[in-house]
Amino acid sequence: MSIKKYTPIIFVLIIIGLIAGGYFFIWSKHQEFNQKKQEVEFTDEEFRAKEEYLLNIENTLKELSKYSEEVSKIDSALPSDPSIAALLNYFQKESSQNGLILKNIDVSGLFTQEAATDKIQKMPFSLTVAGSYASFKNFVLSIYKNTRLIEIKSINFSGVSQETEKGPVAKDLFDFDLEVETQSYNPFYVSPQPADQANLEEPLEP
Repeated sequence: MSIKKYTPIIFVLIIIGLIAGGYFFIWSKHQEFNQKKQEVEFTDEEFRAKEEYLLNIENTLKELSKYSEEVSKIDSALPSDPSIAALLNYFQKESSQNGLILKNIDVSGLFTQEAATDKIQKMPFSLTVAGSYASFKNFVLSIYKNTRLIEIKSINFSGVSQETEKGPVAKDLFDFDLEVETQSYNPFYVSPQPADQANLEEPLEP
């Protein structure tokens, strides 16, 4: 039997084998390419997600920085150290700078350690200053311009007279009695425990 007789068949089989081999080679490369493409797309999406997350954090920090001044004003308005000495010093300074005499200050109404139920504690007290009406007006304005929360609840005044040989003579001076209230963070405040935590801490009955 002559080999030449099968040459065309062999040639066709070789061609088919080459085509099939090329197809599977290309298909495997195509699959590998798709897999790499998906990995790149996933990495790109992950990168964009992280970039967006960092951008959101940056924007949040910028927003918070806008309120930092307001927060500092609140901290100043609500000091954590409601010391009597600080109040005395403040009103002594303000009255002196505005031409008044601080005659008396009663701080007996300030809170004690027992008053620890509120985080923000009111601090009522009273004081008496003496001087002219114009000086007192400036004194009141300077109090309300202060960043600390100070509220004047009531004002009473009486004229001051001077004894002379002809008897008492009225002067352009007054005693001003003020009922004042300020606020402060309560250093004795304790946050209430959650109900479930409190229940867990209760002793078990035998």
